[in-house]
Amino acid sequence: MLMKTIGIITIHKIYNYGSVFQAFALQYICEKMGFKVEIIDYNFPNSFHAENKYQSNCNSQSNEPIWIKILFAKALLCQHQRISSFVRRFQYLSPNQYSSPADLKEERPTYDIYITGSDQLWNPRFCNGDPAFMLHFAPDRALKISYAASFGTNVLPKDLEPLYKKLLNRYAYISVRENSGKKVMKDIIGMESMVVLDPTLLLNQDEWNKIATSKKQLKKKYILCYYLNYTFNSFPYADNLAAYMQKLTGYEIVRVARPPHKLFVPHTHYRIGASPEEFLALIRDAEMVLTTSFHGTAFAINFGKPVFTIVKDRMASDNRLVSLMENLGMEQQVLSIKDSFPTVDKFTYDVEKVQRRLEILRQESKQYLFNALHHG
Repeated sequence: MLMKTIGIITIHKIYNYGSVFQAFALQYICEKMGFKVEIIDYNFPNSFHAENKYQSNCNSQSNEPIWIKILFAKALLCQHQRISSFVRRFQYLSPNQYSSPADLKEERPTYDIYITGSDQLWNPRFCNGDPAFMLHFAPDRALKISYAASFGTNVLPKDLEPLYKKLLNRYAYISVRENSGKKVMKDIIGMESMVVLDPTLLLNQDEWNKIATSKKQLKKKYILCYYLNYTFNSFPYADNLAAYMQKLTGYEIVRVARPPHKLFVPHTHYRIGASPEEFLALIRDAEMVLTTSFHGTAFAINFGKPVFTIVKDRMASDNRLVSLMENLGMEQQVLSIKDSFPTVDKFTYDVEKVQRRLEILRQESKQYLFNALHHG
């Protein structure tokens, strides 16, 4: 009996650790469930996303001084090359590459099952209401599923509602990544959905350790700082928080992913060019993680690390981070940039309790995916 085939569409090869990991993780889990899996090699961003009228006008850039950007240009290039290498080695891409929603319509990739993968694929601010991420190209009769897709907002633009309703109503199973997404599905689309874990959390520590480099990246104890700047500007709060925690713990600081805002900070190490495998090891071996990133938070939790997640506003429309922490009972580990710094007794949490809760949610999420894939 031939294995059924799955085509996953997601944001799978941009220069972002979380994006490449979530795509790999969903592919990995579907394979373990007995399917032949490909990630549809859809280029993002492309011309469809170039003029996005739904983009926020606020400037979220962190504004590193230009001389610091130049200083770290080589490290960033190295990081990008290593992420691209990871994609080539770990992701099974479709033989054809697609550069627009129209391309997918014209040369439709054929599978038994189509999955809209995780990440903010349904967020108009990022994807401009891209119909490709709502499987507009998939045949009507084909089984269509979403796994942990994210709207990244509480409110859809009114002019996009008809498109979303039309295309999402073709899905047999819909799951989302955050609690607000479930509300959007019910209020606007008129459909029930399930909140599931991001694909990266479906793999346990042992499975990620098979990918992570085994070598420790730093011999001393350290706080890992993973700050992204595409949603909001967390500075100077994030840097001041790191300095505060360093003073209280005596740990070194390690910075990954983005160039810093200032140099010559004592006891600080830069791993801007880290490969995905090294990035995993840096989180695994850290004493503590400070991050503005959803996937930085997810991996810290998965590895059982003390973590503080920095958000602009707990009540913001993009509440992916707050939603994850609430579902795990970790609200106290969320800091807004207006909050005072936590006292030392708040630096840790009940890791065993969270791991038990995480395992329950992991099994529920896997069961949802299994049931959806074996539909009919």
